[in-house]
Amino acid sequence: MAFALSFSANSIKPYLRYLPQSVQVLVRPPLDNIHLWTGIAWIETVQSYRRTVLGPLWITINLAIFTLAMTLIYGALFSMPTREYAAFVACGMIAWSWSNALLTDLGNTFMNYSSFVKNSTINKAIFIWTAVYKQIINLCHHMIVYAVLVAFGVVKFSIYSLLFFPAVVVMFLISIPITAIMAILFTRYRDLQRLVASTMIIFFMVTPIFWQTTMISGWRTALYIFNPFYYLVEFLRMPLMGLPPDPFIVSVVLALLVFCWIAGAAFYKRYERYVVFWL
Repeated sequence: MAFALSFSANSIKPYLRYLPQSVQVLVRPPLDNIHLWTGIAWIETVQSYRRTVLGPLWITINLAIFTLAMTLIYGALFSMPTREYAAFVACGMIAWSWSNALLTDLGNTFMNYSSFVKNSTINKAIFIWTAVYKQIINLCHHMIVYAVLVAFGVVKFSIYSLLFFPAVVVMFLISIPITAIMAILFTRYRDLQRLVASTMIIFFMVTPIFWQTTMISGWRTALYIFNPFYYLVEFLRMPLMGLPPDPFIVSVVLALLVFCWIAGAAFYKRYERYVVFWL
């Protein structure tokens, strides 16, 4: 994996000089040290298994239990076929786990690596890429539930399912500038972490995770139309369910990708120097 990333990075590096300086600050150090941030992420994942029976798999078990409970209860309330609803909820929760982490777990990046930030010369962008890469590892844990659903025929695997891999790449890229912003803000304003955690509960309820957009109409459709998490969740859920991509959803996500990199890179370049004083 790291070798493949190194090979890809070497082919990209010659073109980095064409990027804005603010973007280079957030991109060049990690591409020069791929083995460092991938190694840190992997070691931390392995350590999380020590003295535990299942380690991070407990999160995966929680996902499976939640899907089962929601299918038994809300599937009956919404009068939806059990198999179809189970696939909808499971794939939605897999996508939501990453989207939720963008504004909660990843915001603690600099605080989690505070000792390294204060006592080493490692570029801070390395820790941002490390935290985002750990989300891919966590996603691999969740894919165990997905593999079980495919094996039992709950989720239909199709040619469109292969679009999941480029979707993960896009989610990885969009997570980097968002993490850069949230990590700085969480370090400067410690109450923001609790505020965001509370707000995400509301977003969870108004995002079509266990209810479908066809179930509401009128002005209430604004709950998902103007909800960025809806587009991020659907961007990952549709290939997981083997459905063809929605051009509008793909366009919105790509627009978010460009906007986040412009805003995130500029914000990071402006304020990353102060992080060490706020820790």
